[in-house]
This record gives sequence, C-alpha cells and structure tokens, in this order.
Amino acid sequence: MDFKKTIRTSLFLGFLLSSIVMIAQEDFTGCATDEYNKLLLKKYPNMMGGKAFEKNLSKQIQLNKARNSSITPSANRRVIYTIPVVVHVIHNGEAIGTGVNISDAQVLSQIQVLNEDYRRMSGTRGFNLNLDGADVEVEFCLAQQTPDGCVTNGINRVDMSATSTSWSGPGGNTDTVLKPATIWDPSKYLNIWSVNFENNTLLGFAQFPNGPADTDGVVVGYQYFGTDDDPNVTISGDFNLGRTTTHEVGHYLGLYHTFQGGCAEVNGGDLCDDTPAVASSSSNNSNCNIGNDSCPQGQVDMVENYMDYSQDSCMNVFTNDQKARIIATITGSANRPTTTTSNVCTPLASVNDDASVEIEGIAVEDCGVSVTTSVRITNWGTTTLTSATVSYNEDGGSTSNYNWSGSLAYGEFEVVNLPAIISSFGNHTFNASISNPNGSSDLRSCNNNTNATFSVSPSYTTTTQIHLTLNTDGFGGETTWNFKDGNGVILYSGGPHLDNVTINESFDVISNECYTFTIFDSADDGICCGPFGNGSYELKTDDNTVIVTGGEFESSEATKISTATLSTDTYFTNNKVSVYPNPAMEVLNIKLANGNDLPDAFKVYNMLGQLVNEKKINKISELKVNVSGLSNGMYFIKIIKQGASLSLPFIKK
Repeated sequence: MDFKKTIRTSLFLGFLLSSIVMIAQEDFTGCATDEYNKLLLKKYPNMMGGKAFEKNLSKQIQLNKARNSSITPSANRRVIYTIPVVVHVIHNGEAIGTGVNISDAQVLSQIQVLNEDYRRMSGTRGFNLNLDGADVEVEFCLAQQTPDGCVTNGINRVDMSATSTSWSGPGGNTDTVLKPATIWDPSKYLNIWSVNFENNTLLGFAQFPNGPADTDGVVVGYQYFGTDDDPNVTISGDFNLGRTTTHEVGHYLGLYHTFQGGCAEVNGGDLCDDTPAVASSSSNNSNCNIGNDSCPQGQVDMVENYMDYSQDSCMNVFTNDQKARIIATITGSANRPTTTTSNVCTPLASVNDDASVEIEGIAVEDCGVSVTTSVRITNWGTTTLTSATVSYNEDGGSTSNYNWSGSLAYGEFEVVNLPAIISSFGNHTFNASISNPNGSSDLRSCNNNTNATFSVSPSYTTTTQIHLTLNTDGFGGETTWNFKDGNGVILYSGGPHLDNVTINESFDVISNECYTFTIFDSADDGICCGPFGNGSYELKTDDNTVIVTGGEFESSEATKISTATLSTDTYFTNNKVSVYPNPAMEVLNIKLANGNDLPDAFKVYNMLGQLVNEKKINKISELKVNVSGLSNGMYFIKIIKQGASLSLPFIKK
C-alpha cells in the first residue's frame, strides 16, 4: 500500500475543495469533469451543479417546449444550432503531425466525429436505432476568423514548452496558466485544448456552463483527439474514435454522467428520465457490456450512451431528454455561442495578398546568450505567396530583415528559423513583422505583427562553489537530487533523505561550464506546500547570490547554472554559422563562411534537453551530421568553438 497516497486521499476528503493546489495533486482517471465542477462550485455557486442553475434550466426547457408546440405542422422547421470551435493544439516545438503537435487531419477528423454524433448521422458510427435516440440538431464548425478579425482555419498551434511540456488535470497549471494564456473569447468560440496530460490515464475534462469565462471550454489528451477511422490518422487503444471529445462537449453543453447519483439517482441523477440509472463509473460498462444491469430491478444500462464510461466503439446515443438539456443550455446559458450569436465561422472577404507571421518558438541556448526564433509564415491571400520580408528585433532595437521565398497556396504555411541573435542577461521581448507579400502591399494588416517574451539566465563567472540548502518535507525518503556538468556526468548526488531535516552541500565548479541541478520527488508532488510539510531548496553562489529557490514542483525540477563569460563571440557573429537543409531527412550540414576554420565540436539535443549525438570536428567532412537515426521532430545542434557556442534549431523530417 502507498501509505502517503492513503494519507493524501483521507486528508483530501476531509478538506474537499479547500484549494486548487490540493485537487491538482489527485490522480484522475478517465473524465475529471465532476471533480472540476466540485472545485468550481465553491466560488461559482450559480454554475451547473448548483440549485439555481437547475431551476433556471428547467424553466428554459419548458419555454423551449412551449415554443416548439406553438409551431404549426405546416410551418415546422427544425432549428440547427452550429457552434464555432477553435482547437488549441498545445505542443512542445515538434514538427506538425509529430507527437503532441497533432496534424490538421487529426483535428478535422474530430470535428467530423462531433457532427456525426450530435446529428445522429446516417451511415456513420453516430447513427443508432435506439427508441430514445435523438438527433441533437447541433453542429460544429471550425472558426474562420480570429478574435482580431483575421483569417484562421480554426486550429491555433501554440508552443508552450518554455512554460511546461505537460499539463495537469483540473485545478493545476492547465487552469491557472494554459487556459488564461491561450483562450479565445468564450462568448464567440467553444475553446478545445489538445494537450499532453501529466497523467496519461486522464482522457479529458470540461467546464460546466456558467462557470468562470477565462477557463471555459474542453481539454482532451492529444492521443484521444480525433478518430482512427480517418485514413490519414492513426490512434490506438479503446478511446481512438473521437468519443472522448463528444463526451466532454456533452458536459460543456449541460450533461451529467449517466451514473450521476448512482442507483438511487441522488438529487435526480443525471436529470434525464430516458437514461436508465447506472450504479457507478465502474459498472462493468467499459467493455461494451450490452445487457448489463448495474442497478437491481432497474432497466438495462444504456451502455451506448455518450455520457457513460464505455469504450469509443460502443458509444452512439444521445437521448431526447439529453437533447432538451443541451438546447436549453445553448439558449439559456452564458458563453455557449452559436452562429446566431457569433459570426466567427463566416469567412472574411478574400484578398489577393495577405501574409501573416506568428512566433512559433524561442530557443535560448543553455548557459548562453544565443537566441533563435522560429516563425510561421502563412498565406491567407488568394494569390500564391512566393516572397515576403520578415523584420525582427529585440526590445525594439536595431531591426534585421529576413527575405523569405517559397511557394504557399491559400492556407498553407512554412515554419522558418530566423538567424540567431546575441542577447544579454535579463528579460526581453522579441518582435517580428511581415511585409511586401509578393512585392506588393499587404491587404490585411491585422496579422502582420507578433511578439513574445523570453529571458536569458545570468552567468556566475566568479564563484568557485555552488551551495545547496535542502529542507525536506514529511516524506524525505521520496526526495533525491544530482548535480551534473555540461557533458551530463553526475558530479554530486544525494537522497533519499530523512523526514523534516536540513541538508547543506557544496559543489566545486570551474569556469566556462554549464551545470545542471535536478531535484526529484518519487511521489510526483514536490516537497512543498501542503499537508505533508513545507519543504524547500535553495542554491547560492560564494557571495550568497541566490540562483534559485523552489520546492513546489511535481516529479522533478531542473536548473541550468552557467559559469561562462557571456559575451559576443566574433567566430559566430562574423562567421554567420548556419545549418541546412532544414527540415533535414538524412544529413544536416553545418555551413561556415569561406576561409574560416572549423569549429571544435557539435552536440545535438532533443526538445527535452537530452544529448542524443555529439562529435569532435577534425575535418571538413565532419560538418555533415548524420540525422537519419533520429525520430521526427525538433532538435537543437550546439556548435562549439573555443569555449563559446551557438545553438541552432532544426527539424528532422
């Protein structure tokens, strides 16, 4: 038995919903919408789950029924509600179609599944012959306009790797960081986030109606988004047909789980009379056990219902009462937009020349000042885009121009790595703009400018030691740490430790090195802060300059520590080192100016900062780097010369 987890669960039940941090520590499996709702209800008692919401929704259902009954048969016309959608693909810098940076085809396949399921579309998996089955008469469209009034395809790709490479369930960094930073106006868009969850047993979660606007929407694990039925998409497992999103959108539109309230249907259960009572989320329905009756002397479980915990291949039913709740939610709740209240699915008037630029990612060299920015150039004009000028600067200073050329049809884009700039210690803003599409004026200026912030960590050039002070929490046996040099060699390590003790260590360091201190917690809940103690750690230099303090993390936290002299190196600024082709399939070439001597070595790192290849360079032929053995995705090649270095991103295709 995991003693700590048992204690954690007991304390959590005793202080349910006392803080966002505590709920973020729980290990969610499947859908976590109910837990999320319990958390939010404390602060938003009028949202779904509260009595006031259900009272108002009941009135809206009756009002809708009265309106429908007043329509004479000859004039009867069904109202189809179409919901505008933006899908935020949250990735870590991978090439599109690789890993968490899912393909356009995968996104499009999910929108198709939503339409098939909510329309009970004949000839698809969404069709059923159930006597209580309903065509919900709700459809979904990918947005055609951004909040700024520019063109979009409804897929918003965001590299958030500088903040986190994985995301929490309810109450953690998904709600406190990711959503507020990326959400589009929820009164005009249904926001759906495709993410890499920290816990891969969590499928997704949604926010019930009438909750806070800045976190509204649906979050789904990227490996459950879209359908394997699409020939251009490959998804494995029992949840590979897009029904996770159908289920979570059902919550967003006002539906409870079919097992809400259990057999006794406490508080009305799911408040839908035509969905039989189900005992619990684990009522033997996950294997499509048709005919199962989890409630004695009740009706057979509606295993096929989208709001049960069945596998994807089993689901194909929304009922008439569920439809009534959905339509009442759309017509009576805040921030549930349709094309009658939002025009963002209406295409903008076409123009000949319209180029846009977005910052795809900013890579700061570990323990260095070299900064490389990738930008996405998209053509939203009807004329094929063959040339444009990207202008960029740091902090509004001297501007450089990058003359792009290629061939992009309408809606196509290319990710371009701009030449590296040499920055300095501190926080900075990178600005970029695009102009002169096809040598002409850009006819839509709203997408011509972009910026993003980044920071360069200081270097501690005079210290001879790094000093660690570690205060363990009540479970010191879960805490370990190590201190590595730039080659990944562990120089010092420690732990597991005793509970609630203070440890002091000193690490000898030399100049011109890049060290890494990493602290680990085997229970994935850090060492601070909560019912298990307020542990912490701190790293200082010889003169007591604080390098980092921490303790509130999950499984691990790493800090890079430089002792190098951060200065502009003439070899890299004058030599203008670059790499090509980019993307590369077999060989990546390091390009030098004519007449310049060779660099000393190169190192290749993946997006997790892991060293995957390195080599000393003694002859020209070694400027050809074999990348054929690498998996597809983004990497960084660090080129080294006499203690100085330059890191350049490249894509393995």
